[in-house]
Amino acid sequence: MSEHFKGKFEAELKYHLQNPENFINELKKAGATLFTPENKETDWYMEHDNTEFSAPTISLCVRKMHPAGINLLIVKGPDLSQCEAVRIEDAEKTVSIFTTLGYHCILNYTKSREIYFLDKFHITIDKLDKLGSFAEFAIMTDDPSKLPLYIDQLRHLAAKFGFTDKNLEKKNYKTLMLNNLKS
Repeated sequence: MSEHFKGKFEAELKYHLQNPENFINELKKAGATLFTPENKETDWYMEHDNTEFSAPTISLCVRKMHPAGINLLIVKGPDLSQCEAVRIEDAEKTVSIFTTLGYHCILNYTKSREIYFLDKFHITIDKLDKLGSFAEFAIMTDDPSKLPLYIDQLRHLAAKFGFTDKNLEKKNYKTLMLNNLKS
């Protein structure tokens, strides 16, 4: 995977995005390069009855990216900035293995995602049915002491594109999707 995705911790700011096409044009004008064109990412969030994964800050996710052909096993949490991923061969087989071990899928959805690189940052544009579009500004690191600095840099970068704290979404997609299913 790209150097952009190496590290145990992720500084990330997610914003509601009203007009993805305009934002993409502004990204290109700023010199951003497209890493992955419109991918479909299918996520399976797995939990076990004997774990505390129901906490909103912890998740075990199997992800299939198409047409990129990348499959990942992702663990986020318990700290909001912790995020580790490893490539796997077969997403569906991995879900089956976890099911055999007593896990069950609490949430499965597919989103559309494009990833851009702008300097040391990666910016994703996500479209999720029933939730809308989002822009995520992020950077990975192995040094947790850099997270406050990176958050400030991300906030400054996002402001250059017109994003403010009123557009900020603090909940992760897992929580947003589960809340949407309840309503």
